[in-house]
Amino acid sequence: MADVHEIADGIFRIATFIPEANITFNQFLIADEKPLLFHTGQRLLFPLTLEAVRQVMDPTRLRYISWSHLEADESGALNEFLQIAPQAEAVHSELGVTVNVNDFAIRPAKMIGDGEVLDLGRHQLRFLITPQVPHCWDAILAFEETTGTLMASDLFTQLGEKTSITSGDMVERTMASHKQLPTYIPVSQHTARVFDRLEALRPGVLACMHGPAFSGDAVQALRDLRTALFSQRDEELTRIGGDPQPATRS
Repeated sequence: MADVHEIADGIFRIATFIPEANITFNQFLIADEKPLLFHTGQRLLFPLTLEAVRQVMDPTRLRYISWSHLEADESGALNEFLQIAPQAEAVHSELGVTVNVNDFAIRPAKMIGDGEVLDLGRHQLRFLITPQVPHCWDAILAFEETTGTLMASDLFTQLGEKTSITSGDMVERTMASHKQLPTYIPVSQHTARVFDRLEALRPGVLACMHGPAFSGDAVQALRDLRTALFSQRDEELTRIGGDPQPATRS
């Protein structure tokens, strides 16, 4: 059974812990005039995710479905939700739609531009095109402006079963999980520029794909994660004789 918890006004975290993999898969439902589901979960988890959505609202009312990048946990159950919700549209970047979504979705997707805002009613969801952050060419992230909630996807991945939301340290546990997930997040000066953009949004809530959501000084959490990712990258480069580059802010 999936756990449902409201992490910000009208934004619900749907979480399913898989003991065999020691990881939680989270989806985020924005309940509004035009409801949006961010992440669909895998097809295998669809019955659990659907029942969790029903605890909040009638899933046939879903208007939009979006995610960060093409992976089973991000968009695997897209078609199942499109079948349940006849008015729902998949929403992604031009790259994501043309390269991936329109090849497998049962109906055409809505393209969204960098910085474009989707009006859901009380909530306003701004999309950011962020290739390779957290990973994958088609990656995007989204920021809900009314509640200050960043849809952070895999940026703060934590293994194990966690609480629904925390205000404690996120980065130490994230980097500990990275030891079991080598090459999980590619790091370059492009990564630094994306972090500049995320920090400038000044989020107060982080809606994370794996592990708890975070409420508190999310800007500092992003800064600390940036520092930790670049430090890890530099240590790896030093071991192989490479030339580390600083995590500069543009």
